[in-house]
Amino acid sequence: MSHSTNHRPLPAGFETLQPFVSKWAGATSLERMTTRAEADYAEIKDFYDAMVEKAEDAIALINQYPLKAMPEDVENLAKLTLALCQAAVAIEFHGQPRAPGTPYPNSIKLTKGMFPLG
Repeated sequence: MSHSTNHRPLPAGFETLQPFVSKWAGATSLERMTTRAEADYAEIKDFYDAMVEKAEDAIALINQYPLKAMPEDVENLAKLTLALCQAAVAIEFHGQPRAPGTPYPNSIKLTKGMFPLG
């Protein structure tokens, strides 16, 4: 991650997503999966709806930077975009935070995710 003097949590144009940063922009895949598994469905749906609206613009901006050299605000946006994948599982497939009929917590432990966003 590139450290910048810019202390905005997200790039300009993505201000509507700022309320989701502290919860959904987890540093690792496991953190983002755990957030989805432990959130209530309404919370996931709110995040999903907000992110879907901005996803294409987010991806276009993220793609302008190398993974290892993203400014912090763009990295946060990338983490939110990865968290959208987790939210989509709940919204589009399960209709609830976790797979139906599965225990939670479970024994799934992601030990390595996509570098550098875990």
